[in-house]
Amino acid sequence: MAEVPERIKEMFVTKEINKAGIYLMTFWINGVETPVIVDDHFPCKNNNPCFSSSDTQEIWAMLLEKAWAKLYGTYARTEGGQPSFASVHL
Repeated sequence: MAEVPERIKEMFVTKEINKAGIYLMTFWINGVETPVIVDDHFPCKNNNPCFSSSDTQEIWAMLLEKAWAKLYGTYARTEGGQPSFASVHL
């Protein structure tokens, strides 16, 4: 995935930061393109994101992680999995 950043970009239907804070992404679940809508409100502790973050103020990784967690019901259900499991859906 990191070698072909276009694959990540293609997942984002909403490509720009917007005032509404709503983003649409697509995942492939069991061979079916699956849309996921998330907002840009992230769980934080002590004013820092609880999960992924960026030193360059980018939010794409946090949005992607939130959408993945939404697919599985909660952030807790995404812990401890193998990266290969996630990569087949991306």
